[in-house]
Amino acid sequence: MEQNAIERKNHALTNIRVMKNLKPVYDKSLIYTRLGYDKKRTELSSDFVKAMERLFAATERALEITAAYSITGILVEKPYRVALENGRVLSGIKLAGLLENCDEALIMMATGGERIMELIRSLQAEGKLSEAVVVDAAASEITDAALDMVMAVVSQQLLSRGKMLTKLRFSPGYGDFDIEQQKILYEVMRAESFGIKMNEACLLIPEKSVLAIAGIGSSSI
Repeated sequence: MEQNAIERKNHALTNIRVMKNLKPVYDKSLIYTRLGYDKKRTELSSDFVKAMERLFAATERALEITAAYSITGILVEKPYRVALENGRVLSGIKLAGLLENCDEALIMMATGGERIMELIRSLQAEGKLSEAVVVDAAASEITDAALDMVMAVVSQQLLSRGKMLTKLRFSPGYGDFDIEQQKILYEVMRAESFGIKMNEACLLIPEKSVLAIAGIGSSSI
């Protein structure tokens, strides 16, 4: 990962590592799924696929993906509480279930930057609404794939400690892990320092930004 230099930012509560200029490998079929297409059941013409590929490429060029992550100790108090070592508490039955055999958590974020949103707004202003929808879906999928890169990097680091990550990660808004808890992950990751803002509804701006948590435990998780 030569160009994706990993940096470190010290904070009173957390030790954040940063991965810049990411070009994630992503599954294009998942973009089609986001758009409501089933490539196995829907026959797509070659012209249509070429047009989609052009939009995927435009999305990749506009994205300026930065990801970051931090590892923190946790104490799971079932059925629904997860206490972070900084004293903040997350809640959710599914979240506590995911982390029940873990003593640490990986908190991570990724953002696609503002330029991708400028492209989407430009397409909308030009009346190219269908293209804007495709770029929006592609940007969401590619930005989310950056978290796969984070998890792959951390998984390698954990090998020497005899630990592993949970296969799944949860983002606020999933199930009973309500969206208001995004505030806690936002603070832990110092997301504002990466140009990410949060509105009153706890949604992230730029829109192509995501926060998530996964568990770290022994090989039995």
